[in-house]
Amino acid sequence: MEAAQQMITKNYSLRVLKEPRGFIKFLEFILAIFAFATTAGHCGYFTFKLSCNDDDYPAERVDYCYPFDMTQTTISYPLCVHTTPSSTMAPNEINLKLDPSSSAEYFVAVGVLAFLYCIVALVWYVFFEKNHRDKDLLPLGDFVMTCIFVLLWLTGSSAWAKGVTDVKYATDFDTVQSLLPECSLESVTCTLVKSPSYATLNVSIVFGFLNMFVWAGNVWFVYKETPWFDKYEASKQRPANPMTPEKQDIETPDNTI
Repeated sequence: MEAAQQMITKNYSLRVLKEPRGFIKFLEFILAIFAFATTAGHCGYFTFKLSCNDDDYPAERVDYCYPFDMTQTTISYPLCVHTTPSSTMAPNEINLKLDPSSSAEYFVAVGVLAFLYCIVALVWYVFFEKNHRDKDLLPLGDFVMTCIFVLLWLTGSSAWAKGVTDVKYATDFDTVQSLLPECSLESVTCTLVKSPSYATLNVSIVFGFLNMFVWAGNVWFVYKETPWFDKYEASKQRPANPMTPEKQDIETPDNTI
């Protein structure tokens, strides 16, 4: 065990972290955390109150959290329990519209996978790559995975941008009023007290697309470590074949008299 630890500590190299490939990989690690944390850790709410025949009732608070299946967010009614005609309604509840949970879960999954891959890649760069330069498949695998994550971040961020739009629509007070039967009564006035904050969700979209651009920028530096790049450089440095002199046309004697 001690021999293995000594071998690892002896052969590790932090030089790669000073190179664009290693530094950008560390940056990808940080950005992935911000991307999935701002999404999975977000909970929002809004409050509203009803005035029924000039009688004010306490404000109602509606909470929603990741994965933002808004159809699972309910509001019970009637809220004006002591005022007609609301009090004559049978107890019931409404569900908010739209379910962007699949987009949110996909975006978070991409962030977590990118986070884990960056850990594996950084460990490889620092502790093992120095002694395994002869293995061509590993740089190729790193290049392919980097390209895949560019695509995943693009699709995940685009899907989540649409998902955030759905969350905003579902929690818009005009949408809520259209669903709540009491708000359609002339004797009832529905008023928004505290609107939901979407700042964290907007930031998560920014981090998503920022991740895509950073991963795309790292493609070139990862490609430079592959045997494909070595072959390309070798072909450029190979001396050109000497040109064979063109055959001159041999003039045939004119035998005509």
